[in-house]
Amino acid sequence: MEIKIKSFLNTTEDDSVHIYVDGSYDKETEWYAYGMVVLKADGTYEEYSDKFNDEELKSMWNVAGEIMGACAAMQYAIDYEIPKITIFHDYEGISKWPLGEWKAKKEGTRAYINFYNEASKKCDIKFKKVTGHSGDKYNDMADKLARKALGLD
Repeated sequence: MEIKIKSFLNTTEDDSVHIYVDGSYDKETEWYAYGMVVLKADGTYEEYSDKFNDEELKSMWNVAGEIMGACAAMQYAIDYEIPKITIFHDYEGISKWPLGEWKAKKEGTRAYINFYNEASKKCDIKFKKVTGHSGDKYNDMADKLARKALGLD
C-alpha cells in the first residue's frame, strides 16, 4: 500500500498528504457546504465538495461546512489508508476543538471531536492554519468549491 500512496498522493518533506478544506453557507437556503483539495504527487490535485442541511449544524453557518470539510479529509485518509495527513484550514476552530484548545459547546463540535478521535487512531492528523482570502492558491480553490456546491459561484 505504501507504493500506491507514494505514487498517487503528494507526500511532502514531513511525509504527510496535504489536504486543503474550507466551508461556506447560503443564508437564503440555509444550506452549508465544504470544498476540499487533495494534492497529488504529480503536481495535480483532486477536488471534492458537498452540501448539507442538517438542522443542528446549519445554525453554525459556514463553520458547519468547515467541520464537514475536515471530516471529509480525515475520511479520505482512512478510505485510502493514508498514514499521515496535514489539513490546511482557515478557520481556527478546525484545529482548536480536536486538540482541546477550545471547549466544544455545541453538539456539532462535540461530534467533530469524536470523529477526530476515531480517525486519529487510523491516521496521524496534523493541522496548519492558513489565512483565508489571502491568495493561497489551494485555500482559495477549496473556498470556491464550497461556494460552487451551494450555487453561489
